[in-house]
Amino acid sequence: MDLLQQIKSDRAQRKQKKPLRPTLFDRISGLVKEYRLGESFLEKLLSPEDFLLEQKAEFARVRKKQPFRIPLFSLAEQKEYALALAIINKIKNPYLEFAQSPEEIALSKLLFELNPDLGEEKLERYHFETLLLYEQAKITVRELAKDIRKQMVPHLEKPFVENERLIQDSLEKRLEQLQNFMAQVEESQMR
Repeated sequence: MDLLQQIKSDRAQRKQKKPLRPTLFDRISGLVKEYRLGESFLEKLLSPEDFLLEQKAEFARVRKKQPFRIPLFSLAEQKEYALALAIINKIKNPYLEFAQSPEEIALSKLLFELNPDLGEEKLERYHFETLLLYEQAKITVRELAKDIRKQMVPHLEKPFVENERLIQDSLEKRLEQLQNFMAQVEESQMR
């Protein structure tokens, strides 16, 4: 390709229409307006664990994202504008771009700390609570597997004691429950 053809090609690519995408500010401002968030929301962001349901991962359901229509252009009042900027400055992580509710805004920080490498597809598809419980379940499964192995080694040398057997059974049951939850999340990803 000679220089003239390359210049024409570059110009043609620049002229192509690109769809307008809402900015991070538009998303957060839209959520502030939609959910009528106030200054008290900033205080709630100090302890994002409060947004997690009190259920354990093995009993949780796989939550999909609820649709939220982000405005292309944000028309915010002064208070809403200031709150949206404060939220963006307080959270400061790339998962915030995928938040679709105040709950997800708060959980995005915890989720990013647990796994900063989640793909866009997961972030767009699953509620952050499900992803957070999944990441916590992976960590717990590794720890439980270590605990079970530690308990198995002493039993090679001495006979089983009933209490130790009950502890091992409960660890194995918890491990199985967590693995079932993780399998549910992974199975729903395939659909």
